[in-house]
Amino acid sequence: MVKTLPALLFEQAQKRGGAVALRHKHRGLWKRVSWSEYGAQVRRVASALLGFGLHRGENVAILGENRPEWLYCHLGIMAAGGATCGIYATSSAEQIEYLLGHCEARVLFLEDEEQLEKVLEILPRTRVERAIVWDAKGLWGFADPRVSFFDAFLQAQAAALPEIDPGDTAMIIYTSGTTGPPKGAMLTHANIDAISTALLAAYPLSEKDETISCLPFAHVYENLISVFQAVRVGYVVNFVEAPETLFQNLREVSPTYFAHVPRLWEKIASGVELRMQDSTLLKRALYRWALETRMRRLADLLVFRPLRWQLGFDRLRLAVCGAAPASPELFRFFRTIGVPLVEGYGLTEVSGAISIDRVEDARPGTVGAPLPGIEIRLADDGEILTRGAHVFKGYFKDPELTARTIDTDGFLHTGDVGAWDGPRLRIVDRKKDIIVTAGGKNITPAYIENKLKFSPYIQDAVIIGDRRKFVSALILIDEENVTRFAQDHRIPFATFTDLTRETEVVKLIGREVDKVNRTLSQVETVKKFALLPRRFYEEDGDVTPTRKVKRRNIEGRYAELIASLYGER
Repeated sequence: MVKTLPALLFEQAQKRGGAVALRHKHRGLWKRVSWSEYGAQVRRVASALLGFGLHRGENVAILGENRPEWLYCHLGIMAAGGATCGIYATSSAEQIEYLLGHCEARVLFLEDEEQLEKVLEILPRTRVERAIVWDAKGLWGFADPRVSFFDAFLQAQAAALPEIDPGDTAMIIYTSGTTGPPKGAMLTHANIDAISTALLAAYPLSEKDETISCLPFAHVYENLISVFQAVRVGYVVNFVEAPETLFQNLREVSPTYFAHVPRLWEKIASGVELRMQDSTLLKRALYRWALETRMRRLADLLVFRPLRWQLGFDRLRLAVCGAAPASPELFRFFRTIGVPLVEGYGLTEVSGAISIDRVEDARPGTVGAPLPGIEIRLADDGEILTRGAHVFKGYFKDPELTARTIDTDGFLHTGDVGAWDGPRLRIVDRKKDIIVTAGGKNITPAYIENKLKFSPYIQDAVIIGDRRKFVSALILIDEENVTRFAQDHRIPFATFTDLTRETEVVKLIGREVDKVNRTLSQVETVKKFALLPRRFYEEDGDVTPTRKVKRRNIEGRYAELIASLYGER
């Protein structure tokens, strides 16, 4: 029997009562929210929305950072028969206007004064009738007929909540838009039930587990962790205090279940390596011995167990890296130090996941076998196709694109190319990103880029080479680690651009590129590279909100630099 998310929450509230459901920090102290309070707040939001006049199937937008109110509104919208449309807190006013216009929301929940300031100017150009602010700080005395404060909005209560059909849209998640404007993927309650059931069949979680909520709720990945599974199982969700306090919060919470994107896992790995380089000769020697020895228990006792404690991973029993490809070396590193990191694969249109590698028998470079109940096959060109109850309802207001994405046999075309490694799936690259050199050789840029990004000194890399004689790379340095290198070697610089032009920095990155080249075939080796003179900015279209590089935008921005690598100017 398919159960909706609100129904699952209300069951947990009745069964668990005063047990802790959520934790969040307020003025430096962890505050608890019980399951009964969680359920009550969701009911209040749902009743207030019905009192406002929300219609069944209507979309409601949410704009803000992760906090309990996000989930009260998220599930409250669903409980009222509506669908949630999350907007990234980092979105510009222009992006917010586009999404509000596309989803046709009449109600917008938003976080605070900062977000309200972005919204006020664009409201007249949208259908929004009521903007509801969670945090009134800095807005005392503010009055606008279109704006309400959260507590005041909740005063209006309606009658009983409606029955929700599992086929109803629960949420619209806007894809990251690496190739154009964001598209609204409609996920139903049945989709969410199917993926939650499949994930928990493969990786059982319990009420005793704890996780940390730090990725945006506007992305399907965080919903998988902190909503879909949490509400079904009943484990504790701890909200990160702020993005910059994640490492501190990890040490405070010591989660048993933690999932994040490759960039964070790469940053943790590079941080460990660089800290060891700065430590005493004895500690460095002991660490290197521990990485290489076959005496795993002794290495764990002397080196890795204290290291995991410092990272906040001492209780971790399931760690997942997903949302983008990562280097196999990354997984080998974490497995060596005793962190059970596995790679998962999915996308918004499949409700978040279709496969995850096995903790007990991980094979770095693969994303595991299909989850229970999920069908996967490869097309003649290697494109990954999937069919099952996890496949989304379609794109909001775009039936033509939906028809192109889900074929007549019910298979969703992911746009990713894969290969089988026994029963496990290996991700090759995005179908549209595969490079064909002038010599006719196929190159998968993500494979090379991920190897480069495993370096502590490289934050991002974009491989170039389509219809050209050789492969080259645009490299974005890791500012923090390269700055430390420059300081240690007394290299003077004033700006980020200055740092990328220093001869010793270029040589440093050259050595990192050479290390990677030694692991590649001749045709894949990076013959030339250039250091990008500026950071990547979401607002400039360099990356998506989840830090995926917008390859075409970068290639366009640096067309002249690319031409210089090939002597084309």
